[in-house]
Amino acid sequence: MTIIIVCIAYMGIGAAAGVLSGLLGIGGGIVTVPTLCLVFRYLGFPQTYIMHIAIATSLAAMIFNTTASTIAHHRRKAVVWDVFKKLVPGLIIGSFIGALIAIWLSTIVLEIFFGIFLLVAAISFFRKKVSTEELHRLPSPLILNFFSSGIGAISNLLGIGGGSMTVPLLTTFHMKDRNAIGTSAATTLVTTVCGTISYLLLGVEEAPSFPNSVGLINVPAFLIIGITAFFAAPYGAKLTHEIDPATVRKIFAIVLALTGVTFLI
Repeated sequence: MTIIIVCIAYMGIGAAAGVLSGLLGIGGGIVTVPTLCLVFRYLGFPQTYIMHIAIATSLAAMIFNTTASTIAHHRRKAVVWDVFKKLVPGLIIGSFIGALIAIWLSTIVLEIFFGIFLLVAAISFFRKKVSTEELHRLPSPLILNFFSSGIGAISNLLGIGGGSMTVPLLTTFHMKDRNAIGTSAATTLVTTVCGTISYLLLGVEEAPSFPNSVGLINVPAFLIIGITAFFAAPYGAKLTHEIDPATVRKIFAIVLALTGVTFLI
């Protein structure tokens, strides 16, 4: 019975992460990490490594939905590939740095960081205005990679993919909302792949062996969440072009704030 309940939970997490990935251009880790923590506690995972396993598993699972989301947005010509190429070097460097820092931090510290991040993200999602500019005005590649390296580091430190930071960054520089979401989906794919590789390598060396896991990645959760999210992401991408993302962001912001509080109390 427990296995069935857990599998249903993983499918629900994957569906939510996939739809949000396509709809808002985020990786879905903002949803995946806290819900995985709940499931892993229910399964009796050691408290010391719960956040680490949740972060690593979240990043690995996000490869599925960010791939599907990127393809869906590309087909709708929403990905600005020249901007994507400029962001990639910083994302790669930052991603490996973030994973390296996370592996040395305790679960309690990671939970505090994650709770604070959720509250900040909630404010950002709630207050953000949709950009209607036709032309984006980006800074120099050096400054852009400074920002992207920070996004990569925070993404893999917390297992969130980075879309919740990339979308606001791109719209700040006057990129149209839907293009920012599509481009963010593509950059999130980079951070999730780099993060997965990092946690696989570091997890094998730094953490004890866990049942049904490779390094710090829980294989059943990774597969079920990832596959479900892969099929759900295109629906989110479709909704981006059919409904007002601003309304969804405000509702999502409230959920983020409530979740962030639970991590801090």
